[in-house]
Amino acid sequence: MINKRLILASKSPRRYDLLSPNFDETLVVVTDVEEKYNSQEPDKIVQELARLKLSDLPQKYFDDIVVAGDTIVWYEGKLFGKPKDKADAFAMLKELSGKCHQVYSGYAVAYKGKVVVGCDKCDIIFKNLSDLVISKYIESGSPMDKAGSYGVQDGVVVDSFKGDINTIIGLPLDKILKVCKELLANG
Repeated sequence: MINKRLILASKSPRRYDLLSPNFDETLVVVTDVEEKYNSQEPDKIVQELARLKLSDLPQKYFDDIVVAGDTIVWYEGKLFGKPKDKADAFAMLKELSGKCHQVYSGYAVAYKGKVVVGCDKCDIIFKNLSDLVISKYIESGSPMDKAGSYGVQDGVVVDSFKGDINTIIGLPLDKILKVCKELLANG
């Protein structure tokens, strides 16, 4: 347990569920930023976006730990974010069906004027998905707020993965908690 208040710059219920049990108190404060990035490599993109999502929160909440994150799916040089609509979700799932791709989750942690950014990567292998399975999954609503149009925790589309499941869900929890403890020790 970290004896500090966490300011979570994310409306993701999954990120909240991962982080909040580790802090005295968690306050969700979402900034309205346009998610634009200059980087071309997936690890740099998620770190750039996570830092951007911090916005001015580290100044407003100087004595609290502020965490922001970003997750993308990457396949053959192409970024898969959250789907725009059901047709977009279908296209993403169809393209990833039966293939191996990567998930990158970046984070930015701020405390007392210091900011640490980082990321983690996992390899995911999808099941071979029929159009019917994809359609039923989309109708469940679950894919619509997730990068790549899926959640590993749903157990529907992922055959196997290599890496930290928390990274796939939305944040490399162990890495973030380590950074928080280091910032507190040096803060």
